[in-house]
Amino acid sequence: MGQGLSCGTSDEHELFTAVQCGDLETVKALFERNPSLVHHCTVYDRQSALHIAAANGQIEVVSMLLDKSVKPDLLNRYKQTPLMLAAMHGKISCVQKLIEAG
Repeated sequence: MGQGLSCGTSDEHELFTAVQCGDLETVKALFERNPSLVHHCTVYDRQSALHIAAANGQIEVVSMLLDKSVKPDLLNRYKQTPLMLAAMHGKISCVQKLIEAG
């Protein structure tokens, strides 16, 4: 109590769950409701929505995030980019899209 700690908002949790599952409509609705969510990342690993989408092969979500000008070279806590995670998990279509994005 009184520590000023937060586990994140409900919108953040819903966003990261929707991204992981490839629920593009929910992701779009969340961004419409709260555009700043595009810049949020997970608390511990510092994973952006793009990291999560790339690692899970959610190419439609990856494309939508890149269209929103999310930086493709963001680093997570382990100094990994979304491209690195996509490659590590064998998500070739995401690898190609992220390479095209620069």
